[in-house]
Amino acid sequence: MIETARLPPIYHFVAAEPGQDPEARARALAQDGADPATIVCADRADRLDCSVVLEPGMTLAEARLVVYVGMLGLGDALGTVVPPGIDVSYRWPNVIEANIAPVARIDLYAPGGDSGSEMPPWMTLRAVVALTSAIDGNPDAPAFETTIADEGGPEVDVVELLESFGRHFLSWMSRWEEDGFDPVRAMWLYHAPSHGEKIEIAMAGGLSSGLFRDIGNDGAMILEDAEATRAIPLASMLNP
Repeated sequence: MIETARLPPIYHFVAAEPGQDPEARARALAQDGADPATIVCADRADRLDCSVVLEPGMTLAEARLVVYVGMLGLGDALGTVVPPGIDVSYRWPNVIEANIAPVARIDLYAPGGDSGSEMPPWMTLRAVVALTSAIDGNPDAPAFETTIADEGGPEVDVVELLESFGRHFLSWMSRWEEDGFDPVRAMWLYHAPSHGEKIEIAMAGGLSSGLFRDIGNDGAMILEDAEATRAIPLASMLNP
């Protein structure tokens, strides 16, 4: 079924084999020299699970900003296929919500160490959306609190969603390359209901709380309280 997807010609489409993790396949292909924009997708109807091979051409610290680009692409794609009444919003740093419940996410992977000053030879960006299945049998696949079907979109088609994601992700990548991070940040914050609100962030060292003031140029969350303004690095919340 997934082989019928019509993607922009820049993509090289690969269907994951039954039971194969598309992220693992994408990493293997990237390691073997796959072209940028190779996209590997699972052939299943209950969730979109795909990974795109990227060639950053910049340091890892700069390249991590693509998580916001991926979220905008996936969020816009969902907006084109879900029925009215499903509110699509963003939760920092990489979760997409349907009616305030996590239903999708973007993840990044880069080979080698985590030094932000190094330029990775490739990266993979993984997009997962729970259409009818919130919990997956694969322990490496993310679990969610709801599904698109549970929120009122039982007829969303995975092929249509993949096609829309391919177009919108490409569009936002072009916008980022041409206009910089500012329009990406502005649109992401527009769809983040916690922006300007007091929030708590669970971190390795415990909870960090404050007013969600902004996103820094490096992708960090800027929190403000009565004592100080501080930044939570994007790298501390992602792998890498």
